[in-house]
Amino acid sequence: MKTIAIANQKGGVGKSTLAVHLVWYAEEIGKRVLLVDLDGQANSTRTFVEKPTGLAASTLFRSDPDDTMPEQVRDGFGLIHADIGVNDVEGLELDTIRMPTRWLDAFDSLFDLCVIDTPPNLGRRLLAALIASDFVVSPIALNGYALQGVEGLQRAIVTVKKTFNPRLRNLGILPNLVNHRSTSQGRLLAQLRATLGERVLPMELTARVAVSDAIDGHHPVWTKRRGQSAWRAGHEMRSVCKELLRRIF
Repeated sequence: MKTIAIANQKGGVGKSTLAVHLVWYAEEIGKRVLLVDLDGQANSTRTFVEKPTGLAASTLFRSDPDDTMPEQVRDGFGLIHADIGVNDVEGLELDTIRMPTRWLDAFDSLFDLCVIDTPPNLGRRLLAALIASDFVVSPIALNGYALQGVEGLQRAIVTVKKTFNPRLRNLGILPNLVNHRSTSQGRLLAQLRATLGERVLPMELTARVAVSDAIDGHHPVWTKRRGQSAWRAGHEMRSVCKELLRRIF
């Protein structure tokens, strides 16, 4: 099983949107997928299940693996859902950041891909996700607040790779919610690419209403497309998912 963490210490940058679309795309191409939702807001969880059962995310930090299984949402798709207790993980002992890896190792033969949706802070849950992952990608919104901390997150990824998880591969930063009509965003994107170079992925996702509409409708944006903007949104998202999985597999 290959594991990818969707990580950024800022909220509102599209982590959950990318996570659920990676799940949908991986399913479409025949992969068995496990989604792990470590964000207490539970947006990824609610996209697929209103009243989740099975293994809860907080359990990954509180006990060693047992016979509790992820919820089977449908054939080939499992969910470890966000619960209220997952927010309390930040107050646990630091050693707990290694525990989720043991759980995911127990499911290694059951899934081809694990997607981890992380919370918007550089705490124990995000570190645990990086320790458990083979890959990490970081969606980023093009505004001053979101750009703050990019270097901090990148340093954290390097530290985890050196100290805990030498197999971790940083796929890069994904510009998201891009407004091509905004001069300031164009300037920020150019600055980001000039400063971080190849660490910024060559593709990007435009801010489009069709994406949020698709999430609200619980389906990928590349289905049920009406209008040119919706078609472009679907094409962009599908292309990004395809490229990320190409780099993983």
